[in-house]
Amino acid sequence: MKDTIKMILVLTVICAVSSALLAAVYSKTKDPIAAALELRTAKAAAGVMPAGVETPVKREADGIVFFVAAKDGVPACVALEGRSNNGYGGEIVLMVGISTDGKLVNYQKLVASETPGLGTKMESDSFRQPLLGRAVKADWRVKKDGGEVDAITAATISSRAVMECIRDAIAKYELIANRL
Repeated sequence: MKDTIKMILVLTVICAVSSALLAAVYSKTKDPIAAALELRTAKAAAGVMPAGVETPVKREADGIVFFVAAKDGVPACVALEGRSNNGYGGEIVLMVGISTDGKLVNYQKLVASETPGLGTKMESDSFRQPLLGRAVKADWRVKKDGGEVDAITAATISSRAVMECIRDAIAKYELIANRL
């Protein structure tokens, strides 16, 4: 009986010390991690903007965070995150650039765990190029689903998830477009 109580006390002390150390590490690292995430997001927003625009400025409306870049003082492009939980490797998050005249400018991966050599082709020029310049009102589905976009060979799930990310970003864009 004494051994059981002794073991419970030792385990309780170990758990308390481990929890305290974990809390200390978290409190020291949460701000640098948040700053790094903010910087990565801002760089991705700048990366999906067309050439010749000003540095994107972060804004928020209706709970949607987005970046606006102007050209000659007039908003020219918006960058927003598009999300899908349906990637082959789980969640995919893309930063999507949409011009104020309603066309896809570019996109960049923020989060994805797709199969190397297959799903990672979502960033290849052969998949990306046909999408650039397409109107937001276009059909953003792969051909297997009745849409107009050629899926990546052997990576239809990843292709569908990219289209879902773009549709998500377009839906957000349509909510905030009148506030630019």
